[in-house]
Amino acid sequence: MTAPLVLLHGWGLTPGVWAPLQAQLESETLALELLSSEGSLDDWAASLLDAIPAGAVLCGWSLGAMLAMAIAARAPQHISRLILFAATPSFVKRNDWQHGLDVETTTAFRTNFLKDPLRTMERFVALQVLGDSERANVGAALHSNLADPQKNASALAHGLRLLEQSDLRGALPSVSLRCLLIHGEQDVLIPEGATEWLAHRWSGCETFIMPGVGHAAFLSQPVAVAQRIEEFMHAA
Repeated sequence: MTAPLVLLHGWGLTPGVWAPLQAQLESETLALELLSSEGSLDDWAASLLDAIPAGAVLCGWSLGAMLAMAIAARAPQHISRLILFAATPSFVKRNDWQHGLDVETTTAFRTNFLKDPLRTMERFVALQVLGDSERANVGAALHSNLADPQKNASALAHGLRLLEQSDLRGALPSVSLRCLLIHGEQDVLIPEGATEWLAHRWSGCETFIMPGVGHAAFLSQPVAVAQRIEEFMHAA
């Protein structure tokens, strides 16, 4: 029996966003709900450990990918492999990191969220589907799985702060797990350079770059993604 696949979704979404991919997978899956209103990314990672079965394969997307990396850095013995969609150690550009968004852009996004949460989340969906050959289907799936911006306002605002502040580059050298990096060529939020950077720093790392795909590869091409995931999970 293979290890369970634990799914960590991206900012502003609910675990239901994984449903199209789960329908294509043979492996057992567990989709966690990600809400935290305080603490660092590492604090959040620590709080999730009890919900993750020992030996699980950890699969994260965007903010969920950052969480997966933080969990792997904190407790590498607890998980067997990593699968990361649209992964980056730093969502924001820094003096020595150019594979991210301008800090002015992310700050404005957080400010706008505080003023008009739903409109800001809809704008975020629009960015995720840019350039995707299946943008209508991907957009519909994202819209139908948006977190409630009123009920979860504090947690969503905190998630945006963590995306701005977190820089995992210093923790990554301690991660030596086998990893599959899946990235859409048309992703306008996470540059492909971030995936290339990660691939060069981890031993046993595989990449799956998907043409005609934006930020949510598992929604755009669930059949192809599921096949690649199963191959990776069952490989010796």
